[in-house]
Amino acid sequence: MIANPFVPPRPIAGPMAWRGTDFAGRSDWILRLDAGDIAELEGAARAVMARRLDFRDIASADFPLPGLGPKLTALRPELRTGRGFVLVKGLAVARYDAPTLRTIYVGMGTHLGIPVSQSYRGDYLGEVKDYREPGNERPYRRGGAINMHRDPCDIVGLLCYRKAKTGGLSRIASAATVWNVFLAERPDLVPALLRGFRLYVTQDDRSSNLPVTPTSIPVLTQDPDGPLHCTFIAELAAWAVEKTGEPWPPGGPEAIAFFHEVSNREGVFLDMAIEPGDIQFLNNRTTVHGRTDYEEWPEPERQRIMFRLWLMCPDWPQPTTAVNRVLFGKTDRADGGVQRRLERVGA
Repeated sequence: MIANPFVPPRPIAGPMAWRGTDFAGRSDWILRLDAGDIAELEGAARAVMARRLDFRDIASADFPLPGLGPKLTALRPELRTGRGFVLVKGLAVARYDAPTLRTIYVGMGTHLGIPVSQSYRGDYLGEVKDYREPGNERPYRRGGAINMHRDPCDIVGLLCYRKAKTGGLSRIASAATVWNVFLAERPDLVPALLRGFRLYVTQDDRSSNLPVTPTSIPVLTQDPDGPLHCTFIAELAAWAVEKTGEPWPPGGPEAIAFFHEVSNREGVFLDMAIEPGDIQFLNNRTTVHGRTDYEEWPEPERQRIMFRLWLMCPDWPQPTTAVNRVLFGKTDRADGGVQRRLERVGA
């Protein structure tokens, strides 16, 4: 077993250890696009679409944003070592057809990281909606509430295309705050977090015959350059036990239950009502996120749809146990994503 640098355990201080109540009445976590920003996005999108570039092939150099680009780049330190999230507002969804909106979104994302494939389908832009697929193993293709977790990438983006009739709020929490509560209230469960879990590998996305990760992935560890690195994916930990018949590690179920309880405590989490055109960017290493239950519109053409973007940041050092490296066997690029087996990319 690889030694966990979080031993001995210690509390985390600083801006990444926030509580939802810290943001009451504040708007410093919101970036509002102005008319100049919108004009740059539209112009860059037109140029990229004229070149017929696939989403995979769009880099920041292909999507120049002379004014907005520096604003986006300035968000990266805040995402990396600060609060770990930002909400971008100002895109008018009704103004664009779907291909243009998607291109604007992916192009904006390239100024934060490198887009990677989210499944064997090669989807560089995932549609988060209820596909009503029997036996589906990927939560982003299911409806209803989603428990707190992280995605196996550095930054996850979520753009609201159509919202639900009611509910469907994005719920986020600071992994550092959850860790501090463990130390204060349940130090007996800390070893389970540091030891971590083997995770189930969704069948369609795996690139080997292994149904679970070859090693346990710590829930809490540390990046080589210091910041917290959280990997909380309880559903995959439970499936690994269920589908292999392996026993839970000591304290595992209780630690997972307490993590869920703390991250869903009033005052700890922050709920966001993401409106059409809003884009949320989260650092997956320092935050966890989920979704509240929702009521869908009766008309299929009004179904709730979010566009999801997975970004990798090669300049962010990561541990050898980083989930993006080991979960799917073979990565797409930039040390993350899912190796593509179907070609389904493009604007």
